Amino acid sequence: MVKRAVLVGCNYPGTGYDLFGCVNDVTNMRKVLTDIYGFDKRNVLFMVDTDPTSIRPTGGNIAKVLEDAIKASKAGDILYFHFSGHGGQIPPESGCREDDGADECIYPTDLNPMTDDSFRTLLSKLDPGVIFSFVSDSCHSGGLLDSAELQVGVGEKDEVGPETESTRAAVAMTSSQKTMNAKELPVSSLIEHLSEASGHEVNVGTIRVTLYELFKADASPTVKVFVKNMISPLEEGIPEEEWGKSYNEVGISALKELKKVWDEKTINNDDYFHSARTVDGPLHFSGFANTKPAGQTLPPSTAILVSACESDQTAADVQSATGAYGALSNAVEIVVRKYNGKVTNKKLVNDVRALMVQEELDQRPCLYCTDDKVNVNFLTGVKYQ
Repeated sequence: MVKRAVLVGCNYPGTGYDLFGCVNDVTNMRKVLTDIYGFDKRNVLFMVDTDPTSIRPTGGNIAKVLEDAIKASKAGDILYFHFSGHGGQIPPESGCREDDGADECIYPTDLNPMTDDSFRTLLSKLDPGVIFSFVSDSCHSGGLLDSAELQVGVGEKDEVGPETESTRAAVAMTSSQKTMNAKELPVSSLIEHLSEASGHEVNVGTIRVTLYELFKADASPTVKVFVKNMISPLEEGIPEEEWGKSYNEVGISALKELKKVWDEKTINNDDYFHSARTVDGPLHFSGFANTKPAGQTLPPSTAILVSACESDQTAADVQSATGAYGALSNAVEIVVRKYNGKVTNKKLVNDVRALMVQEELDQRPCLYCTDDKVNVNFLTGVKYQ
């Protein structure tokens, strides 16, 4: 059995949307993995954006490192992924009436978002015998593994996990002894970053188009599918004056931006749009936000997800007298060390929820997994009698 881990901490230094505890989170978790769970340091891949000697945690690099770890892992192996950084929601942009969701994502240091499509595509190649756990210390992370069942917490539409305990109803206040930043990147900050990086104005309607412009092959499958769909009117030669029959102003904004590229004589459209046209995998190809492929989601047993908060909450990046940390990551470390690693997924998350109440934090982490994973040991998958 081989134990592997990918640890990603993004502080986004000097960006204006800086966080302060994320690199500390994965630094501490690396020590937990080696000291308590017996991981070999050589099998713990460490990605932070404050150390130039580290692999830079961009969207493309994280996907490549995870892909390599997934390919190397065999039945019986353990694979652990820990992300600490910003999360967010990207609004719908196709301009179709049915497109009324939002893509939940985590943001690597280059703000090249990773969505549920990113993880579904990566994990579709995971050997089903691998014990895979994912701790996401960010906002809006509950939907990143769309096949996992909610066990502890409250998810979308107020559904309640069957194992949720009384900490759900606890009332908490911000402590005057701590400074807290939400680990949520607002759409306005994403738009500002994309405008600066691309050198042109970006608005809701051109977010995904600009993400594709900047990242192309490294863009998330979500972005590629969107672009693949939105270039159809251009491929079919539908005149601009007829776009309003099928698209609202938001969708027309996307089409206009794509048409600039399409008509640019110095750009080879076959090369530029190759990554979008050839995107493949367990995806929904409508191009609508937050859509899941029918009959192609991952088996529910694929993974265990611990998310930082419930769907209507934000996760905290805390600055205190003892240092900076992500509230979820810090609580996970405390609970794991308390039990010397011998703690079930259910016990871990409920103890972490209780710590949030004790520390006067208003976020409530959630557990997503199948029923048979609720009472197995966190990370190792060992089942106790």
